[in-house]
Amino acid sequence: MSRLTHILFFLLYAMSALVASLAMVRFFEISSSIASLFGTLALLASAQIHALLGRASQQMKLEKRVEVLRKANLALTDEITTIHAGMTAMSKAVAEEAVRRDEVIVSEVQALEHVIEKMEGSFSSRMAEAARSANTATLPPAEANDRHILLTLVREALEAGRVELHLQPIVSLPQRKTYFYESFTRLRDQDGNVIMPAEFLKVAESAGLMTVVDNLLLFRCVQIVRRLTEKERQVGMVCNISPLSLKDESFFPQFLDFMRQNADLSGSVIFEIGQQDFEDRGIIEARNMARLADFGFRFSIDKVQSLDFDAKDMQRAGVKFFKASGELLTTAAKAMPDAALPAAPDIRIADIGRYLARHGIELIGEKIEDEATVLELLDLDAGYAQGHLFGPPSPIREEFLAESDDAFKIAV
Repeated sequence: MSRLTHILFFLLYAMSALVASLAMVRFFEISSSIASLFGTLALLASAQIHALLGRASQQMKLEKRVEVLRKANLALTDEITTIHAGMTAMSKAVAEEAVRRDEVIVSEVQALEHVIEKMEGSFSSRMAEAARSANTATLPPAEANDRHILLTLVREALEAGRVELHLQPIVSLPQRKTYFYESFTRLRDQDGNVIMPAEFLKVAESAGLMTVVDNLLLFRCVQIVRRLTEKERQVGMVCNISPLSLKDESFFPQFLDFMRQNADLSGSVIFEIGQQDFEDRGIIEARNMARLADFGFRFSIDKVQSLDFDAKDMQRAGVKFFKASGELLTTAAKAMPDAALPAAPDIRIADIGRYLARHGIELIGEKIEDEATVLELLDLDAGYAQGHLFGPPSPIREEFLAESDDAFKIAV
């Protein structure tokens, strides 16, 4: 009870005692002093009884509170026990997962070493063949000499392992969040000078070294994606693969087996092939692409020279991305805004993004260098963009191989 309530009760008891005293004097002819004494005793007795009842009520409330607190304490104890058991189980699961990941990594390294070991003989023979072809005098002397020098530099760079992996971001539109990196191979001579792809590809293809280059690039991409997966980074890798590698009888079966063992990375590894190479692919290349697609891997079409493409054929082949330069896309859209796509007479060029999307293919605008082109790509419903505006190809930092979550950065 509140203090006011106690006061009101006391006044009630006092009034009752006064009334009783006056009644005794009036009706029982008892002296006023005795009646006053009786009234006082009655008032004290009432106050004492009230106090006893109040303490009893307070005691009951206190006991109820103690009981509530006891039950709450028991519930809290049970909850703490449950949490502790859960944390113990979680700690055990984390430890088991760490052991499992270590076993997986060891297994993958062993598999990679096995694949490389099996292919060393092929690599050596390719290098030897390249050396012989460099000495084949089937070209004019000046051109043959330049080719011999360049091929020698390429062969020495591959043998010495002077191969760098450069990455360029592919961002989503309009958010500009990096979802993929395209990988590029760069070779260096013994003086550290970079041999650009435009220089070494023309001799590597003719000398049969493209499978060596593809191996170094593709296995490295898988290694990087595996590390990103361990760090729960949702970033994919676009890796170029040549038609020569797709039909190489010594390279592809072993590479296919390696990719089968890494099929859990199918959502993060995209194989890229040129438009002309895709359209000119033979039975062997088409069959090997289908085998990769069976494991869940998808493809990207680049080096697009024409918007005359068969979207249904690309969809059947497992193509997920169609990469055309921003200049090609915007020039075609501006020059003939109402013109139709060559292979789809009912589709306007301006609707190319939506048309590809209906076939499960995303449009990527590449070689983007200014904001105006980005706005035009958005009008074409391009889902992604790539170019120096978002970052040039840059070498991957060696510290990426460290355990830090911040290690995956590219040098600028």
